Amino acid sequence: MPDRYVLVLAGGRGERFWPWSRPERPKQLLPLAPGGRSLLAATLDRALRLAPAPGVLVLTASALVPSVREQCPAGVRVLGEPAPRNTAPAIGLAAGLFHATSQEASFAVLPADHAVDDEAAFVADLTRGFKVAEKEAVLVTFGVRPSTPEPNFGYIRPGTQIADRLSRVAAFTEKPERAVAERYVNQGYLWNTGIFVWRARVFLDALRAARPVLAATLAPLGESMDDAEWERRMTERFPACESISVDYAVMERAPNVLVFEASFDWDDLGSWGAWARRQARDDRGNVRFGRTVVLDCDRCVVVGDGGIAAAVGLRDMVVVHAGGATLACRIDRTEDVRAVSEAARVGHTKETR
Repeated sequence: MPDRYVLVLAGGRGERFWPWSRPERPKQLLPLAPGGRSLLAATLDRALRLAPAPGVLVLTASALVPSVREQCPAGVRVLGEPAPRNTAPAIGLAAGLFHATSQEASFAVLPADHAVDDEAAFVADLTRGFKVAEKEAVLVTFGVRPSTPEPNFGYIRPGTQIADRLSRVAAFTEKPERAVAERYVNQGYLWNTGIFVWRARVFLDALRAARPVLAATLAPLGESMDDAEWERRMTERFPACESISVDYAVMERAPNVLVFEASFDWDDLGSWGAWARRQARDDRGNVRFGRTVVLDCDRCVVVGDGGIAAAVGLRDMVVVHAGGATLACRIDRTEDVRAVSEAARVGHTKETR
């Protein structure tokens, strides 16, 4: 049996779900998955179908380590990043750790805040991805056939097909305008899921080729040492890493990238509207969670956590009360909630009497 591992990236802030999501309780820890489970718990369920618990590593912010550990099964390793540095340093760190454990290690990368309901299809596709990556020196990414021209997702243009649902990558494109996204959908582009499989050694080679300074900064963190020494080096070195996504740092530059067209459903749940699309609705199309009162409303999202959220006579609105704060906005403006979260975080609020 090959040495297979899973990296779960759980460091995001999820600001578009304010006020439910806060720095101390970001999107991946909220009960946004089916059955009221957190997105992290649902992701770990999928991860544990790919590797045993000791082979699963969760990377999160240092301040979130206690909260994340509470949701992890026994044996899953949780490490904290002393500073946010995006996905390339996080994946490079994990690659070094896995490679130090096994020279032939391969691993999957799973964001902790995505929604996937068809776990059987997910496991089948990831298993096939592992087999491809273990056979060839390639970087495998997963794309999903778009259901809508979503401008908030990245896109992948498949190139030459080399097997069923497996192609070389011709191009990556980040968050296009809606008109461009519509064209991409018609031209057979795929949504970029941010889910990957590769051998640790192959990824480290690609990182060294594309970002040699970043690779050199991370290299000592993959050496064998006791926990105290590792934490000291982590505190010293990780904040010095370049902050850059793995797409920009490696995937857009590497010549050996393949895209697997996934058969599983997928959504990155980037907004209240995106979450609502996957939820049960009442007979007037409303999504309700927690303590709510909804009278004469249509197609609204109403969430009450720590208090009652009430909506009366509204259409296509989001009303959320959580953590002593309240949000009210049109569903078609939920992408702007990040700006509200930022204003609240830095204290740009106004009180009048």
